[in-house]
Amino acid sequence: MLGDERVCETRRVPLRAAAICGLLASVTFVAGLVLGDFAQRDTFSPADDNISDLGAQTADQPWLYNQIAANLNGLLIVAFALGLWRALGSGWLARLGVLGLAVIGVTRFLEGFLRLDCGGMDDGCENTSWQSDAHGIESGIASALFFLVPPVLAFAFRRLPQWRDLWLPTLLAVPVVVAISILFSVIGDGAAVRAASITWFIWLGLLAWRLLRLANQPARTSHTPVHTSEAEIAR
Repeated sequence: MLGDERVCETRRVPLRAAAICGLLASVTFVAGLVLGDFAQRDTFSPADDNISDLGAQTADQPWLYNQIAANLNGLLIVAFALGLWRALGSGWLARLGVLGLAVIGVTRFLEGFLRLDCGGMDDGCENTSWQSDAHGIESGIASALFFLVPPVLAFAFRRLPQWRDLWLPTLLAVPVVVAISILFSVIGDGAAVRAASITWFIWLGLLAWRLLRLANQPARTSHTPVHTSEAEIAR
């Protein structure tokens, strides 16, 4: 029995690590974004200029965004997705949602390298390089998945007892992000994108916190699977 508990506890370590990565993903994005905004010259406006401008070739201290809010952030999201893949089980909705989350992580990682030639604060700015074109494609994929992943995961959570209470907050994540974006658009387009992005990462942190709680369950219950299959629910 003691040996079984040790095996179960060992198996929970990756889940705990993945959950911590999910929490850190939210922190690194916000930190890189805020620090990047403060590092720019006076002509830059967080209220009006795009987030991607923080990592442009002409940006001041672009590493704050590229390496913290993009490269590191993307790796942390992928690590969190791997833990979520194991925790949610084999349901096709769960698999699809987690796969989409992993792709978001990949796009975040790539954004740190696919930099714009210049930003909106630069006079006569023209983004004509292949990196800028690739940045546009990567950003388009990420933007679409930001809106698609939460509802897919919401319906996956609805089938899983340990996640069911999060299905409605997850379903409402996209409408809340849109509402926040509209509200902050009064200040400017840059403010709208920043507020919406931070809200999305708060939702991601909520999922990571739940995974951490499940991973930290007492060892005596560790033999209980983190997920419950659809067949078990049906019985």
